Amino acid sequence: MIKVFSEIMVQGTGNASALAGGISEALITTAAGLSVAIPALAMHRFFTGRVDEIVVGLEQESIRFVDALHARESGEKTP
Repeated sequence: MIKVFSEIMVQGTGNASALAGGISEALITTAAGLSVAIPALAMHRFFTGRVDEIVVGLEQESIRFVDALHARESGEKTP
């Protein structure tokens, strides 16, 4: 897009082929960026969800462990 605007500034109305080339270049880089960003975002969401599942599981197990320790100290049977 910088090339497009520089063509407009230099020539006034601009050369149609130069404008089209600049716009084409901008669209190619945009498509390349999206082809990297979309899978990266999908994988980020997947792994964030997976980490949340693991954290919840660890919290549940730690609660069971603490309950078992308290039951042992008070002489109760553990389930």
